[in-house]
Amino acid sequence: MNNKALISVNIVIVVLEIVAFIHDCYAFGISLFEWYTVDSNVLQLIISALIIFFCIKDRPLPSVLTILHFISAVGLTVTFLIAAFVLAPEGGIAYYFLENVAPINHFIGPLLSVISLLFLESVPNLPLKIIFCPAAISLFYGVICLILNWLRILDGPYFFLKVYEQQVATIVLWFVIIALLCIGLAFIYYKIKWRKKA
Repeated sequence: MNNKALISVNIVIVVLEIVAFIHDCYAFGISLFEWYTVDSNVLQLIISALIIFFCIKDRPLPSVLTILHFISAVGLTVTFLIAAFVLAPEGGIAYYFLENVAPINHFIGPLLSVISLLFLESVPNLPLKIIFCPAAISLFYGVICLILNWLRILDGPYFFLKVYEQQVATIVLWFVIIALLCIGLAFIYYKIKWRKKA
């Protein structure tokens, strides 16, 4: 494991994620945690800080940290794909990729997270079943949001979570799409990371 490269990349991630988090705090207040994108980026901030800590202490990265990184990396990749191919065509590329901290949340953060996970971190081979973790967490987020929307505590924040505005078939379809996307991405990342050990 190249500790210098790993530490450097994760320091960049931490700095950028702190900048994005501060901006989002001012922009959205406590409601910022409603967004899957923000949650994924905050998780990555915590993970990168822990990676730096373990590297400085010259200790191996715990398996649980790698699993959490799988969850955040896949989640961030999903945010990129949804923003690029679903939200940006309607809301504009500038808003989702160029303005304020959007480049960090939707592109730079996901890219650096994947680079760190797949090419810089060295951990023992983990069981293939970990590829289901990102989907499970994403679905958990979705179910909580659906309940809060049903109780009229939350509005969205994504169109397919608005239970009073969407048909059940639309909601189910999007849940299936995101679950399959998470599992597919996790499987690809798993194979890339441990291709020499499989």
